[in-house]
Amino acid sequence: MGGEGVVPLNATRKLKGQFPRTNALPSQSSKFWAKERDRYLRQLLISDIEEDTGRELIVYFSQLSEGINPTDADDLSEIIEGLSTNDIDLLIQTPGGSVDAVEKFVSVLKNRLSSYRVIVPSWAKSGGTVIAISSKEILLGVNSELGPIDPQMFLPDIGVVPCELVAKDKTKDPIIRGLADTTVKRMRRLAKKILQKGMLSSKTSAQIDRVITQIGSPSTYGSHGAVIGFGEAQDLGLNVSWMKPEENLWKRVWLLYTLYDYDTKTKGLGKIVEGAVNSIARQVTVF
Repeated sequence: MGGEGVVPLNATRKLKGQFPRTNALPSQSSKFWAKERDRYLRQLLISDIEEDTGRELIVYFSQLSEGINPTDADDLSEIIEGLSTNDIDLLIQTPGGSVDAVEKFVSVLKNRLSSYRVIVPSWAKSGGTVIAISSKEILLGVNSELGPIDPQMFLPDIGVVPCELVAKDKTKDPIIRGLADTTVKRMRRLAKKILQKGMLSSKTSAQIDRVITQIGSPSTYGSHGAVIGFGEAQDLGLNVSWMKPEENLWKRVWLLYTLYDYDTKTKGLGKIVEGAVNSIARQVTVF
């Protein structure tokens, strides 16, 4: 996963000249550079990681309160426009989102790219885990975690609860129970289709069903926020690789993650979707 034998990417598309490391002046006007300097620094670090891996990198980063929504796939497609290759790395940080939004997100990745690896510096939970398992390989480190993919539902009298439990609760309105049951089935069908064509293509349908039942039922882990780390992911049969904490790749990934974490929180940004060339930032959603 390091830099051995990698071919340097085309330096002309990089933004190194926009964030000077020497006594050279930036190529933009001073006021514009000052306004965008945080973005330029993040994109510079993206370029550094690309040189380390020999692969282009895009980032989908969201705060804990910001779920995946259908328009995120449109932003993702815009960022992909700035790529010069179609076998890339995708760094994701997300709490998940609706089944429909996750399905569209994966669809854009599959239709726009020939293949991709997913890098998880901290967490890719719920629908984020579904995105991760749709890749050819997942890169995890010491702070990385995936999570159960059992969909959740908000009930006014309780709060957020697993759809599977709502579907089984005969005291609930039949329409609500039916909606919950449909959501559970849709998420599991999506996960199975992804795994059958990807990471678990060598497994039988029954074996894949067992994996989906394990990660898709609230009875397995007891919490939607439960941690599925590197060892657990390996045990599930997922194609995961370990980024050693002493390796440059992990150190660069973690540094980039901390920049996104700081910038989104201090600037009131809910999401940033970004590559070495294109960048889109969204404000925190206000309900």
